[in-house]
Amino acid sequence: MKNSFYKLSHFITDFILAILCYNMHGDRMKKNIKVNYKSIFKYDDHHETVQFKSDGIYEKGFDKEKFTFYNNDQKIEIILKGKEMTLANGPSLLNLSYHRKIGNHYHTDYGMIELFTELITMEHDRYLKVKYILSDEHQQLSEVYVMMKYDFYGEENEAI
Repeated sequence: MKNSFYKLSHFITDFILAILCYNMHGDRMKKNIKVNYKSIFKYDDHHETVQFKSDGIYEKGFDKEKFTFYNNDQKIEIILKGKEMTLANGPSLLNLSYHRKIGNHYHTDYGMIELFTELITMEHDRYLKVKYILSDEHQQLSEVYVMMKYDFYGEENEAI
Protein backbone atom coordinates (compact mmCIF):
# COMPACT_ATOMS: atom_id res chain seq x y z
CA MET A 1 0.00 0.00 0.00
CA LYS A 2 2.78 2.40 0.97
CA ASN A 3 4.68 1.56 -2.25
CA SER A 4 1.65 2.25 -4.51
CA PHE A 5 1.04 5.60 -2.78
CA TYR A 6 4.72 6.46 -3.35
CA LYS A 7 4.43 5.59 -7.07
CA LEU A 8 1.20 7.57 -7.42
CA SER A 9 2.67 10.67 -5.77
CA HIS A 10 5.72 10.51 -8.07
CA PHE A 11 3.46 10.09 -11.10
CA ILE A 12 1.42 13.16 -10.12
CA THR A 13 4.58 15.20 -9.41
CA ASP A 14 6.12 14.22 -12.75
CA PHE A 15 2.86 15.06 -14.55
CA ILE A 16 2.67 18.53 -12.97
CA LEU A 17 6.34 19.22 -13.72
CA ALA A 18 5.83 18.15 -17.33
CA ILE A 19 2.97 20.65 -17.68
CA LEU A 20 5.01 23.44 -16.09
CA CYS A 21 8.03 22.75 -18.29
CA TYR A 22 5.80 22.61 -21.37
CA ASN A 23 4.59 26.15 -20.71
CA MET A 24 7.93 27.53 -19.42
CA HIS A 25 9.74 26.59 -22.61
CA GLY A 26 7.29 28.53 -24.76
CA ASP A 27 5.64 25.60 -26.41
CA ARG A 28 2.19 26.17 -27.81
CA MET A 29 -0.70 26.34 -25.37
CA LYS A 30 -4.34 26.32 -26.46
CA LYS A 31 -7.35 26.99 -24.19
CA ASN A 32 -11.05 27.73 -24.54
CA ILE A 33 -12.02 31.23 -23.39
CA LYS A 34 -15.04 33.43 -22.77
CA VAL A 35 -14.71 36.85 -24.42
CA ASN A 36 -16.38 40.13 -23.49
CA TYR A 37 -15.59 42.49 -26.41
CA LYS A 38 -16.26 46.18 -26.94
CA SER A 39 -15.01 48.61 -29.58
CA ILE A 40 -15.76 52.31 -29.90
CA PHE A 41 -15.21 54.27 -33.11
CA LYS A 42 -15.02 58.02 -32.38
CA TYR A 43 -15.62 60.35 -35.30
CA ASP A 44 -15.74 64.16 -35.35
CA ASP A 45 -19.41 64.50 -34.46
CA HIS A 46 -20.51 61.05 -33.23
CA HIS A 47 -19.36 57.60 -32.17
CA GLU A 48 -20.34 53.99 -32.84
CA THR A 49 -20.08 51.13 -30.36
CA VAL A 50 -19.91 47.39 -31.00
CA GLN A 51 -20.26 45.14 -27.96
CA PHE A 52 -20.82 41.39 -27.59
CA LYS A 53 -19.91 38.26 -25.66
CA SER A 54 -18.57 35.14 -27.33
CA ASP A 55 -16.77 31.87 -26.78
CA GLY A 56 -13.36 31.56 -28.34
CA ILE A 57 -9.90 30.04 -28.35
CA TYR A 58 -6.70 31.44 -26.84
CA GLU A 59 -3.36 30.21 -28.19
CA LYS A 60 0.04 31.14 -26.85
CA GLY A 61 3.28 30.33 -28.61
CA PHE A 62 6.86 31.31 -27.96
CA ASP A 63 6.58 34.86 -29.26
CA LYS A 64 2.88 35.54 -29.89
CA GLU A 65 -0.64 35.21 -28.54
CA LYS A 66 -3.73 34.62 -30.65
CA PHE A 67 -7.42 35.08 -29.83
CA THR A 68 -10.07 33.63 -32.16
CA PHE A 69 -13.80 34.23 -31.60
CA TYR A 70 -16.99 35.09 -33.50
CA ASN A 71 -19.50 37.92 -33.59
CA ASN A 72 -22.55 36.23 -35.08
CA ASP A 73 -20.99 34.43 -38.07
CA GLN A 74 -18.09 36.89 -38.45
CA LYS A 75 -14.71 35.43 -37.46
CA ILE A 76 -12.42 37.75 -35.48
CA GLU A 77 -8.74 37.07 -34.85
CA ILE A 78 -6.41 39.16 -32.73
CA ILE A 79 -2.70 38.34 -32.80
CA LEU A 80 -0.28 40.02 -30.40
CA LYS A 81 3.44 39.88 -31.09
CA GLY A 82 5.64 42.20 -29.06
CA LYS A 83 4.68 45.80 -29.85
CA GLU A 84 2.60 44.81 -32.87
CA MET A 85 -0.96 43.63 -33.31
CA THR A 86 -2.94 42.10 -36.16
CA LEU A 87 -6.72 42.37 -36.16
CA ALA A 88 -8.69 40.32 -38.68
CA ASN A 89 -12.42 40.97 -38.71
CA GLY A 90 -14.03 39.07 -41.55
CA PRO A 91 -12.43 40.34 -44.79
CA SER A 92 -10.72 43.32 -43.07
CA LEU A 93 -7.11 42.82 -42.03
CA LEU A 94 -5.42 45.50 -39.94
CA ASN A 95 -1.76 45.48 -38.96
CA LEU A 96 -0.92 47.85 -36.13
CA SER A 97 2.47 48.94 -34.84
CA TYR A 98 3.42 51.50 -32.19
CA HIS A 99 3.59 55.05 -33.56
CA ARG A 100 4.03 53.91 -37.16
CA LYS A 101 1.46 54.35 -39.93
CA ILE A 102 0.75 51.14 -41.80
CA GLY A 103 -1.40 50.74 -44.93
CA ASN A 104 -4.20 48.18 -44.56
CA HIS A 105 -7.10 46.75 -46.52
CA TYR A 106 -10.28 47.83 -44.77
CA HIS A 107 -13.69 46.41 -45.66
CA THR A 108 -16.54 48.92 -45.90
CA ASP A 109 -20.08 48.83 -47.25
CA TYR A 110 -18.62 50.29 -50.47
CA GLY A 111 -15.93 47.64 -50.88
CA MET A 112 -12.28 47.33 -49.89
CA ILE A 113 -10.32 50.54 -49.43
CA GLU A 114 -6.82 51.30 -48.23
CA LEU A 115 -6.70 52.99 -44.86
CA PHE A 116 -3.82 53.63 -42.51
CA THR A 117 -3.56 52.59 -38.88
CA GLU A 118 -1.28 53.79 -36.12
CA LEU A 119 -1.21 52.02 -32.75
CA ILE A 120 -1.21 54.57 -29.92
CA THR A 121 -1.56 52.42 -26.79
CA MET A 122 -1.88 48.74 -25.97
CA GLU A 123 -2.31 47.21 -22.51
CA HIS A 124 -2.50 43.47 -22.04
CA ASP A 125 -2.85 41.40 -18.87
CA ARG A 126 -5.85 39.02 -18.95
CA TYR A 127 -7.57 41.85 -20.77
CA LEU A 128 -6.74 43.88 -23.84
CA LYS A 129 -7.08 47.65 -24.18
CA VAL A 130 -6.05 49.20 -27.47
CA LYS A 131 -6.27 52.67 -28.96
CA TYR A 132 -5.41 53.29 -32.59
CA ILE A 133 -5.90 55.99 -35.21
CA LEU A 134 -7.61 55.21 -38.51
CA SER A 135 -6.86 57.60 -41.39
CA ASP A 136 -6.83 57.89 -45.14
CA GLU A 137 -3.95 59.44 -47.07
CA HIS A 138 -4.90 62.98 -46.02
CA GLN A 139 -6.67 63.07 -42.66
CA GLN A 140 -7.62 61.22 -39.51
CA LEU A 141 -11.00 59.49 -39.86
CA SER A 142 -11.48 58.11 -36.36
CA GLU A 143 -9.98 57.07 -33.07
CA VAL A 144 -10.72 53.44 -32.29
CA TYR A 145 -10.80 51.90 -28.82
CA VAL A 146 -10.85 48.12 -28.42
CA MET A 147 -11.46 46.58 -25.00
CA MET A 148 -11.56 42.84 -24.53
CA LYS A 149 -11.73 40.89 -21.29
CA TYR A 150 -11.13 37.18 -21.57
CA ASP A 151 -11.32 34.39 -19.04
CA PHE A 152 -10.48 30.75 -19.29
CA TYR A 153 -13.47 28.45 -18.78
CA GLY A 154 -14.30 28.03 -15.11
CA GLU A 155 -13.42 31.62 -14.20
CA GLU A 156 -15.70 34.65 -13.79
CA ASN A 157 -16.16 36.92 -16.84
CA GLU A 158 -16.73 40.51 -15.69
CA ALA A 159 -18.26 43.35 -17.67
CA ILE A 160 -16.01 45.97 -19.26
